[in-house]
Amino acid sequence: MEITIENLTKRFGDQIAVKNLFLKIPAGKIYGFIGANGAGKTTTMKMMVGLLKPDSGVVRYNGKEMKHLDSSIMQDVGVFISKPNYYPNLTARENLAYLQRILGKPVEEADRVLKLVGLDAVGDKKVSKFSFGMKQRLGLAISFLNNPKVLILDEPTNGLDPKGIFEIREMLGDLAHQSGCTIFISSHNIAEIEKLSDRICIIDRGKKIFEGSVDELYETEGLEYCIRTNDSEKAAKLFGKIGLTYVRKNDAFFMEMAKEKIPALLKLLIDANVEVYEVSPNNSLENIYLALTGKERGGVCSVL
Repeated sequence: MEITIENLTKRFGDQIAVKNLFLKIPAGKIYGFIGANGAGKTTTMKMMVGLLKPDSGVVRYNGKEMKHLDSSIMQDVGVFISKPNYYPNLTARENLAYLQRILGKPVEEADRVLKLVGLDAVGDKKVSKFSFGMKQRLGLAISFLNNPKVLILDEPTNGLDPKGIFEIREMLGDLAHQSGCTIFISSHNIAEIEKLSDRICIIDRGKKIFEGSVDELYETEGLEYCIRTNDSEKAAKLFGKIGLTYVRKNDAFFMEMAKEKIPALLKLLIDANVEVYEVSPNNSLENIYLALTGKERGGVCSVL
């Protein structure tokens, strides 16, 4: 199921939380949504599922416009937003079964999703005894009920240990690429989004500043490169002569430049009898995110 967002805007008093947002989430893909606290991620996701009414703009699922609390669309959408609520004195299985009875759906579905998120062994344990990570898994189980065509997930791996994060990542990959589920996921774990997503959007102060594949993002002008040579002092003088701005850490130089300029820089060094040991893009999604949003970076990643 394809999702399109057109001119989405939401204000809270004088504050604009989301401004003129346009997104296109392809069917059967994992779409990563990245932004700092207060960037507008959760507000956007709540408008996507009808929990908040936008001031302007529309959200469409396969061309059908989402209305406020539109059950005709939401029957195909699984949601995990903010902190899930449970009945603490009921077991995990009882919580799921209760939801299924309200929806008029098969109670047996609870066993399938408990196994899917790795809670089948503790399905009869009261939720009040669950750790935070186990509660996160139960929230995912709720969103997976009845095989939704779309998953809207806000920080789903928060509180999970590395093994749990890996398992959820593998599970989401299978749901999208094998079962055709469209997954829209936000996370502060940028490295995880980098591994998981087919496409990403970076949002800052309610505005989209990038949308595309991770590979397309890596091709952005002005990526940071690391250069190491056999003669750092001589290299520094050469860089100074051509007015190249860099950050130096021991024998490594970190600088922003377009990849097309790398051959000329290498020729400059080689012609001066400086041996080049390394030229590598420092192109982690985290570094690019910080550069695009203008956030400060510590240590060798800082750019003058």
